[in-house]
Amino acid sequence: MKFFLLTVILFILACTQSDDGPISIYPDEMAGEYSGFVLKAELDSGSSIHLRSESLQVTLDSIWTLSNCFLDKLFLEERIEDTILYLEPKVEFSLTSEDCASPLFFPETLIYMPPSESWAKARSIVVLDSKGEAEDSVVLRSGEFIRDSLKIYLDSNFANPYLLPRRTKGTPSVLKTLDSLEERVFYYRLMPSNCGYIIDSCETILDTIYPAQWSLRDTNLVPIRKTCKDSTMRYCLQRDWVDDSLGVGKLKENLDTLWFSSWYLVEKFPEGGMANRQSYSSPIIKRSFQAEIEYFKPETKDDFISSENSDLWILNLATDSWIPLEDDLEELFNEASIGLDSI
Repeated sequence: MKFFLLTVILFILACTQSDDGPISIYPDEMAGEYSGFVLKAELDSGSSIHLRSESLQVTLDSIWTLSNCFLDKLFLEERIEDTILYLEPKVEFSLTSEDCASPLFFPETLIYMPPSESWAKARSIVVLDSKGEAEDSVVLRSGEFIRDSLKIYLDSNFANPYLLPRRTKGTPSVLKTLDSLEERVFYYRLMPSNCGYIIDSCETILDTIYPAQWSLRDTNLVPIRKTCKDSTMRYCLQRDWVDDSLGVGKLKENLDTLWFSSWYLVEKFPEGGMANRQSYSSPIIKRSFQAEIEYFKPETKDDFISSENSDLWILNLATDSWIPLEDDLEELFNEASIGLDSI
């Protein structure tokens, strides 16, 4: 027993030093400077056009730094080629054999870039990943954004296809055009329908009730009802009509026409500018059209987005896309009858 205790004491004395501490995770030969990488990057300008006077947000994701404990620098390196400003993320960290507390690793970060002198020469910004591949881009211009809210009232004649094309006054203006027609034939038979309970007495006339919806795959039965000549009086309650299936008449045809039309918003942009974003209500189901549009107004001709000769633009409300006024639509716009209601 004494021999065993003596052996343990000698072992402890042999392993104990005055500078003992935590065991190093990395050996001394691994000390030095290293580089990490970024696999995803996004320009968060909130717009398809970024103003040179505003800071730009860059979101970096899937960042590898080994550990935040050793992270030294995380920045965006700038370089210009022609008129394109490239942003390349750089991740630098120093690895030492000294122990340190390693915090939780967050693979995503947001960097705010203030305007710099290099922006004056660039017309677009492209952010790369650590492999040198483009991840996102934005147009860079000098100018301002102008927001406009409008409400256009549509008179009832917009629902009449025989009066198309039709538009509202001035600009902005709503234009509705007739695109095409399609004829359909519905087949039906008349079936007598008698009142099972009369709630009032009056001189009656025959009335044929056509259904609101038709079946193209089957023959439709259309009831013939007796109604009062005086429209203020009722001959029968809705639930008391009795159909007579034994008195079905001959097969008849009913012609119907489908009208296909399109809606457009015609607007005048600032010279060389364009619409940056828009939101609007559908004019198809309402008597009015509401929209909120944000335009980009360039500062100089060097900041033009659209052609110098562009004037009127149209927003196709079906595709939500702006295009310059084309020749055929311009002709329809000029010949369209003007609505009675105004902005």
